[in-house]
Amino acid sequence: MSRYAGKLGELHSAYTRVVSLWPVDKLRPSHCYKNVLNQQMNLKFEKLSTIHGTQLNQELDRIEQEITALNNLVKSKYRFQNKVSEDITNPASHRGYYTKLLESIDRASQSKDKGNLRID
Repeated sequence: MSRYAGKLGELHSAYTRVVSLWPVDKLRPSHCYKNVLNQQMNLKFEKLSTIHGTQLNQELDRIEQEITALNNLVKSKYRFQNKVSEDITNPASHRGYYTKLLESIDRASQSKDKGNLRID
């Protein structure tokens, strides 16, 4: 439950929900963007709880836009809207590079030695 009231409380709940959906970095789980978003959220809402009037309404509108953008990123909206061509994902100069890179990241995330990525 949010400690903020009204519209501010609704936005805090929405922001908390979208941040909780942010994926964890497989290679650096302790240096995750989710933590950065949480810190920024706490600072923003502490600041917002002290302002009133027109300035508050402008900030609330901006926060709504941020929440919408974060939701779009979490849901991969832009990935599905803007498909990347095969020429980019599998360049002629280095066939299979990105596939090997993803496999290497998966292997490294499962092993204890996360600093050892190999792409041959």
